[in-house]
Amino acid sequence: MSVNADSLSGRVVLLAGVTGELGSHVARLLRARGARLGLLVRKPRQVAEITQAFAGEGVLVGSVGPQDSEGAAGFAKGVADSLGPIDALIATNGAFAASTVGKEPSGELAELLEANLLTVATLARAVVGPMRRRRTGRIVAVGAAAVEQASPGLANYLAAKAALHRWIVALDRDLEGSGVRALAVLPTTIDTASNRQTMPAADRRGWQSLDAVSEALVACAFGVPPAGPLYRVPA
Repeated sequence: MSVNADSLSGRVVLLAGVTGELGSHVARLLRARGARLGLLVRKPRQVAEITQAFAGEGVLVGSVGPQDSEGAAGFAKGVADSLGPIDALIATNGAFAASTVGKEPSGELAELLEANLLTVATLARAVVGPMRRRRTGRIVAVGAAAVEQASPGLANYLAAKAALHRWIVALDRDLEGSGVRALAVLPTTIDTASNRQTMPAADRRGWQSLDAVSEALVACAFGVPPAGPLYRVPA
C-alpha cells in the first residue's frame, strides 16, 4: 500500500506525538511532500522546541493535554481556520513499559491507557464532527503487532494497545457510510535509537524501520485504505 507523494500537497494533517522519533519522522516526511501541519505536543514547554524545529509557512504548533477535550477542539479549529479543513489525524503518540503486575510502578496501567488510548480519543473527538460534515477524513493511530502475542512482562502495555485496537475497530464501524475511516497501524518493534538503547541485546531482525512505519501511516491517511481497520506493517 502506497500513496502518490504529489497527492499530499496542500493537505492538512493534525499530527500528535511529534516529540517522539516516529512522530518527528512522520512530520518531516509530510512536510517534504507539501502537507500543511498542525503539530501537537503534550506540554507547553515543548512548543518552542517544536516550533523551532519545524518553523515555516503552513505549520502550527500547540499543546493539548491527553484528556483536554476543550483544548483539542480549540486547536483543531485554529488549524482549520489557518491552514484549511483537517484531512487526517495521525496520532503517533504512545508509551511503552515492561513490568510484572504487582511489581510495576503505581499507576502504570492508567498512564499507559492515557498515552495509548485516551489521547487518541480526545483528538479524534475534536476532528470527527467536521470530517463527518465534509464526508471525508481519516483518523490513524499507532497500535502494536505484539498484541497478538502474550509476551511476559507486558500485561499493562498490551492491555492499553488492545484497548486502542478495539476502540479503533468500533469507531470505524460507527463511521461506516460517512466517508470517514478510523485505522490503526500495527508495527512490530520500531527500530529507533531509544529502542536500541533500551534493548541492546535484542535480535533486531524483525524490527521495522522508521521509514516503513511512517510510510504506512501516511498511506493509511491518504491512500486506498485497507479492507479492515487494523493494518499490519509488512515485514
